Amino acid sequence: MPRRVDAGERRAGIAALVVDVIQREGAASATVRRVSEAGGFSIGVITHYFSDKDELIAFAFDWLAEQSFAQLDRSLAATTPGLPRLQAALEFMVPLAQERSFPAVWLSLWSGAMHNPRLAAVHRRYYARWRRILAQCIVEASRLGEIRRPLNGTDTIDLLAAGVDGLWLAVTFEGRRFSGARRRRLVAQLMAALVRSDASAAVRRGRGRTPARTRR
Repeated sequence: MPRRVDAGERRAGIAALVVDVIQREGAASATVRRVSEAGGFSIGVITHYFSDKDELIAFAFDWLAEQSFAQLDRSLAATTPGLPRLQAALEFMVPLAQERSFPAVWLSLWSGAMHNPRLAAVHRRYYARWRRILAQCIVEASRLGEIRRPLNGTDTIDLLAAGVDGLWLAVTFEGRRFSGARRRRLVAQLMAALVRSDASAAVRRGRGRTPARTRR
């Protein structure tokens, strides 16, 4: 009797193939035909689960975001609450250049979201979730007395997100200029400037308790 295929597992496997094709060959190559070739199965396998390329690509980005957030959640759970956790979250989003972190895939999402409503929806969900994580870290730091002055919460969160995006782009395109130590130092400076607090002492308190991070 043939093995029953789990639909969720099959869709996740196809999403992983899409991510791999985009990372190696670019978004234009992530056609239904090319993805089926990469997986070694017929086009009908993909069209059974996805109505068109747009749905396929959007699902793949959503799948990758979920994988990244699951890894981030595990990392933050093992990190001291407050400013150390905030720094760990920001560092997670700026991996070392040699860790790669699927830069071509994320750049494709940003580019595609400008014109594709499905990708734009994935992008909005991704960043809304990311901002909620930053907000929770800031609330924890405030309750612990690590933030000295009142903040404009929305502005602070948006500037942190934008700052770490810019640093990620710099690391992606000029990785040799950003060692692990420099990357952490720049993230700490960004955080200290925006939350107006003595972040360095709190970060030292939690340093060394965060596991390795490899995905954006």
